[in-house]
Amino acid sequence: MSEFAIMSFNLRYPARDGHPVAERLPIAAELIRSSHPHIIGTQEGELDQLETLIEMLPEEYIWLGEGHSGGNSGEFTAVILDSARFDVDAVDISWLSERPETVASESWGVSHARTLTTVDVRDRISDRRLRVLNTHLDHRSERARMESGRIMGDTIAEAAHPSVVTGDFNVATGSPVYDFFCTELGLTDTAAVVPGEDIGTFHRYKGPKQGEPRIDWILTTAGLTTVATTINTFSAHGKYPSDHFPVEAVLDFV
Repeated sequence: MSEFAIMSFNLRYPARDGHPVAERLPIAAELIRSSHPHIIGTQEGELDQLETLIEMLPEEYIWLGEGHSGGNSGEFTAVILDSARFDVDAVDISWLSERPETVASESWGVSHARTLTTVDVRDRISDRRLRVLNTHLDHRSERARMESGRIMGDTIAEAAHPSVVTGDFNVATGSPVYDFFCTELGLTDTAAVVPGEDIGTFHRYKGPKQGEPRIDWILTTAGLTTVATTINTFSAHGKYPSDHFPVEAVLDFV
């Protein structure tokens, strides 16, 4: 069986918002241990936060990424992998700007530098290869979101094997950048293939609410099929691990 589980999870950076990361991380770790995804595209995590989270997870999990300000500084779009299932072939960190190779570069009126983490992996079970793209698009600039989408489209086109995209896109399904990915690039929104709960993914620690926008997506290219999807609303003692719900999909190679 070559099915594998993937998650997109905005971890919420260590903000002073009454929900301290020290309280949230054990809940996040419990959620991940329970679901045991093989690939997790994370957003917003900072270095200490990611290192602490990994220590709380089974030893097969590793993480890859770079802070948006370069090196270990700033928020990461880190990819967490189950190394017992996937081998890493290549890792690339680029900046979603007019100068993608320039560390911490900014363009198009973004609120801060934005990164794209691209990881090429090999499935140890099927020996199939997969490109994973993980990002966090800007919440302020529509132009930046569209230009970022074009950069990601080029990255997908360069792959000789199927790709999966995880991210916090900061806009709802049906937005211009969503239409770009799903119509112009022809990607598949996993949650639209196998519809799950009609709840928003950005809940501000308030819990599930029907009809709210879904701004966290898992998108796939041809060569992958969606088996199942869910929005994970796990909490512990009334507390949530983040102000976003992680989204999950079970995928298989075609």
